[in-house]
Amino acid sequence: MANLGTTYLGLELDNPFIVGSSSLTRTPEGVVKCAEAGAGAVVLKSLFEEQIRFEYAATTEALADSVHPEALDYLEADIARRYGPRNYLEVVREASKAVSIPVIASVNCTSTHSWIEFAKQLEAAGAAALELNIYVLPTDPDQKSGQVDQIYLDIVSTVTERVSMPVAVKLAPYITNLTRLATKLVASGAKGLVLFNRLFSPDIDVEKETVSGGISLSHPDEHRTALRWVALLSETLGVDICGSRGIHDAEAAVKMLLAGASAVQVTSVLYKSRRSHLGTLVADLTTWMDEHGYEDLETFRGNLTEDPRSAELFQRAQYIKAFVGVE
Repeated sequence: MANLGTTYLGLELDNPFIVGSSSLTRTPEGVVKCAEAGAGAVVLKSLFEEQIRFEYAATTEALADSVHPEALDYLEADIARRYGPRNYLEVVREASKAVSIPVIASVNCTSTHSWIEFAKQLEAAGAAALELNIYVLPTDPDQKSGQVDQIYLDIVSTVTERVSMPVAVKLAPYITNLTRLATKLVASGAKGLVLFNRLFSPDIDVEKETVSGGISLSHPDEHRTALRWVALLSETLGVDICGSRGIHDAEAAVKMLLAGASAVQVTSVLYKSRRSHLGTLVADLTTWMDEHGYEDLETFRGNLTEDPRSAELFQRAQYIKAFVGVE
């Protein structure tokens, strides 16, 4: 039988299927269910940097009438830095002890504020790695693209200077020069990239005339955006890349692996088909490898990036019809 083992962020995984940050991984019990269903690793539901600052808002509000405003700001930041959301740390501790697969903590962040020190506590609590879900939405017309990139770089370099556990960065596809930013993120200490995150898209309720919206589940076709960039970056960066978004079946996972990914994240399909679908993914990947004569992942991972022409095809995908005669 084929060996599905892979290495991601220096962590040994029994298979490349990682359950992405979601309510499925919110609790230790949820993590255990994912592990029992066959996950190679899990990413805990993201903690937002605002939560770290705001969890103790009630404490500081109680002192607001008796403490100087500047001292209050310092106190609030210091409380957040020292303690952070204790419940999240407890989830990290319990989940890490309850399963043998890697448990990766996740922080959704946009700055290098006081939450950074919390990364140390995540590591001490037993997190195998940290995934930084960074998304900066530029709204200032005077802000240059290099300044936006620098926010990402400052976050990564500041965190990696404080922890020894591997750090991965989960990015959105909407970046001016993704190759340049990815290269600089690696130079700043990132050990892996996750391509791509799924963004919350606001909507408008035309009857109530209010802002609404929610997180919609991904569609299988969405994996193609990540597939292009996994292929373009996997050979040049020298770090692990995890394909994410639109991975609903083993075929999509195989594509990511052929393009050079070390692992893939699955989430939406588990909401649709329950955690037990992980077993199907593992079984189907095993079947594909057996049918194609591959004994382990490394024998075919990245095969489609070895051809010098592949980069051009992925770069100019809109012109593939010229090669294959498709109108």
